[in-house]
Amino acid sequence: MFIYMNSDISDTPLACNMDVFTPSERGNHIQSTTRLYGSVQYIHEVQNGYGFIFPNETGIITKLGEFISNERRCCPFLEFTLKITSSNAPISLFLTGPEGTQEFLRAEFAEYRASGSEAYL
Repeated sequence: MFIYMNSDISDTPLACNMDVFTPSERGNHIQSTTRLYGSVQYIHEVQNGYGFIFPNETGIITKLGEFISNERRCCPFLEFTLKITSSNAPISLFLTGPEGTQEFLRAEFAEYRASGSEAYL
């Protein structure tokens, strides 16, 4: 049995609260996110967010699970859609949310551009 509960996130502020992490957790999250996004093959705009394309590798799936788990803590306004097919097709991660999410993500990921990541928003 599947029960769908419609949650209204419109009252959730469009903000990242890194204080939910201990200093060690925060450092680990930033490092693992930087490494993960170094493997992005392509980024494209979607309604109220972005789609990220990753290689179809087991290690990436594990890293994406960790990323989503951590991001849900610090950015509760984000919605995550992970698409993994049974074929060898690339993995898609969609980060979306309320109006303004695209602009927020563009600003948040500016540091990854500065760090030399090949993926750009």
